[in-house]
Amino acid sequence: MKQSIYNTYSCIVLGFAFLLDLSIAFSQTPDTDTKFRLAQGFELAGEFERAAALYRELYTRDPENQVIFDGFQRVLVQLKRYDDAIAVIKQRLVTHPRDIVLQGQLGSAYYRAGREHEADSEWEDIVAQDPKNPNRYRLLAGVLVENRLLDRATEIYRRGRASVGDPNLFTLEVAQLLTATMDYGGATTEYLRWLDRNVSQIGFVQNRMASFTAKPDGRSAAIDAVLAALREQEDPRREELLGWLYLEGKEFEKAFDAYRSLDRIGNRQGGALYDFAERAYKARAYEVAARAYQEAIDVPLSKAKYPYAKYGYACALKDQGLQSDSVRGPFADALTASGEATPLLDKAIASFRGVIEGFPHTEFSAKSWYQIGVLQYERFFNLDGALTSLERAAQELSGVNVIQQQVLLKISEIWTAKGDTARAAVQFRSVARTPSATPDQIDEANFRLAELAYFGGRFAEAKDILAGISLNLKADYANDALQLQAFLAENASTPPATISEYAHADFLARQRRNSEAVTLFEHLAATYPTAPLADDALMNAGGLLARAGMFTGAIESYEKVLEQFKENSTLLDRAQFHIGEICQFGLHDVARAIASYEKFLADFPRSIFTDEARKRIRQLRGEVL
Repeated sequence: MKQSIYNTYSCIVLGFAFLLDLSIAFSQTPDTDTKFRLAQGFELAGEFERAAALYRELYTRDPENQVIFDGFQRVLVQLKRYDDAIAVIKQRLVTHPRDIVLQGQLGSAYYRAGREHEADSEWEDIVAQDPKNPNRYRLLAGVLVENRLLDRATEIYRRGRASVGDPNLFTLEVAQLLTATMDYGGATTEYLRWLDRNVSQIGFVQNRMASFTAKPDGRSAAIDAVLAALREQEDPRREELLGWLYLEGKEFEKAFDAYRSLDRIGNRQGGALYDFAERAYKARAYEVAARAYQEAIDVPLSKAKYPYAKYGYACALKDQGLQSDSVRGPFADALTASGEATPLLDKAIASFRGVIEGFPHTEFSAKSWYQIGVLQYERFFNLDGALTSLERAAQELSGVNVIQQQVLLKISEIWTAKGDTARAAVQFRSVARTPSATPDQIDEANFRLAELAYFGGRFAEAKDILAGISLNLKADYANDALQLQAFLAENASTPPATISEYAHADFLARQRRNSEAVTLFEHLAATYPTAPLADDALMNAGGLLARAGMFTGAIESYEKVLEQFKENSTLLDRAQFHIGEICQFGLHDVARAIASYEKFLADFPRSIFTDEARKRIRQLRGEVL
């Protein structure tokens, strides 16, 4: 930061000199102009001795030329010929007495020559001539910064405030200097001073403070400074800044308290609580977001924001419930009684229905139908209920094409899960051919068509469709598309009838006919042990058994992969990692889970799951992450 400030001032000086060059070209003789530009070239090339010789010749001819003088004294300083620089500046001061820019340059030359007492005398005279002039303090501070005397520059600014009688003078300059010297609390106090006088510029202040609030010590110092200011006087802007600082550190409960105070003292009528809820939700702090939405609703919130808060509350409950499942591990379905919704998801569905009743035939009711449908399908596999909900969403979204295409994609997935591939294909083609669909939606529709071709044994068709997809790797379906493409390529020489059996087993799994799928996968692995798809079949069988709660059978399936395909399978690391997961989340056998993960680390040190395995070992041992 110090170097940055120094470079900034150097660039200003050089830039100013360059602009002045444009004017002198019209007043110099051709010979003078040529030599001047040659001197500049030497200076830029770092050949300061040659530049100094030319500048000296030009300066002797025309000592009043400002640009030539600046170039001459600049290269003398670069050459550390400070006595020569001092003499040149003093000579110019004879004809330009009391020129504060020259005094600043002279002080710099004295300082770099080690003559600090003389430097101080020259610099102090700059402000002593006119102690009420803020520009003199600003110029002197700039000179001190150029000499990397940041603390002294800060003190000069503060003296200027006192002399001029304006405590709010130089706030941004002082804040920048304090940041450079890592006095983050002092810098925050200066930004608060600025904010008091520029009440609408909190975003500007946050952008400036972001240079140090990303660091824990900087953020902590800033929080202390804002809290101290709030003890002196309650102020909405200070509360908002405090809330932002807590959010930066993911201290959501403290941020919630700050936004409560902001809502109260700022008379925001729930608006501040709603804003906090939105930010917490985006940060995936769903539990505190749900409480904030509810508090905003209870204030009550203004009519304009009320439906947004109601819908946001339902979404927060939904994501909190799904997040809870993810914390329980990849086999949460197996640990929940069939058809039994978790309380949070139950509450989320009820809240979405409340939005539908309160705001019928609006975007909020349509989105709520969609969210209910997705939960019914993905979480509870209630296909008929999901279809009904999604069809209601499609009816209400008939005028919103992009969203409607997303609903149709989900409906088509459900038809696939119901085994009606013909109806699913019709709707996937409809999305793929809709001009108003997004590129990702078109690609997803085409991928789903490739899947249907694969399920139906039309592998050449599936390959052709997959080849035409430009995958966005951030899309939800991208990983599945890549896996299918890789599987078909890997099994190019496998007899089509064998792949057809495998594809049929995949189709059964999609329909949640898991016992039939497991039987077929195990049959394929036993019947075609040398086929490239044999290890894939055992891996799929293991996954289905684990999700069904049949953990011992799942481990046996993964162990077969490790034993039978240890020489040629690319799935060995996944098999060992999944054994660890089953021991951890399914069997709740801590010792066995740690042993499985340790074996994974020993056998597969370069796996993409290595970091996660280490993390889980630390968690199981009770270590603080």
